[in-house]
Amino acid sequence: MIVYAVVCRSSDAAILSEYSTDDLTGNAPQCTAAILEHLRDHPNILKEGDLKTFRNTNRSSSYAEEEDFLSQFLQACTVAVTTAEEMDLAAVEEHFFHLWHQEGIFYCCLGDDKLAREQKVNFAFLQALSEDFGKRYSKRRINNANSYALDKDFKPVLRSTMHHYNVHRNDILRQENVQIDHLLTQVEDLKGVLGRNLNILLERDQLIDNLMNKATRARQDSMIFKKKSMKVRKHVQMKAYKMWFLICISVFLFLYLIMISACGFGFQYCRSQGGD
Repeated sequence: MIVYAVVCRSSDAAILSEYSTDDLTGNAPQCTAAILEHLRDHPNILKEGDLKTFRNTNRSSSYAEEEDFLSQFLQACTVAVTTAEEMDLAAVEEHFFHLWHQEGIFYCCLGDDKLAREQKVNFAFLQALSEDFGKRYSKRRINNANSYALDKDFKPVLRSTMHHYNVHRNDILRQENVQIDHLLTQVEDLKGVLGRNLNILLERDQLIDNLMNKATRARQDSMIFKKKSMKVRKHVQMKAYKMWFLICISVFLFLYLIMISACGFGFQYCRSQGGD
């Protein structure tokens, strides 16, 4: 569950508002303030829009990118998080500082949820704080506010939002699972649609390939037909030329024979008559 939350300006690590439940004992606020100051001095650790988690245990401390910092600092801090009356400091083995850097603000909460699935609720809590805080205050007011200047006005929001996410944690997780299942269903439907579209594209490509092959064969056949038609045309032309040649020879011989029969073989009859 969430036991402590703080809203801090990232430019100077000024805490604008904070709230802790009755289950929190120890110096968690001091630890959180030191972490926020360290993030202010090292802006590359938590850039704008980043969501990250610091983890501290009673036995060891670790953080992916700043292990030296937590090793030296958090080991010197004793933060007791008790989520039930019978729990004592020795019973709590680890706790988590969840942080989100959004629009120049550090939103931080402290929780004891070990499972990453449950820690998602804490990040949803930080996002809800960001929405409420951004709606309530302008950037000018945020930038000009002194430390704890907004605490009295925004603390009820921190308290009610924290209570909602602690009490309805299981419902939020179930709702998230329903949303995940819905998204998975949509993904499966999308996969089915993509599969059908892919099959249609493959069939279309196959049809196009078949048409291309048929077009190639038709073009080859047309070239072969063109060559054969040219040969046939030449052959017909040669026959026509031979036929006209034979006709001309036949006409010439026929006329020659008529002239021979009328004028004689040497045309002497026709010349003598012309002489008379």
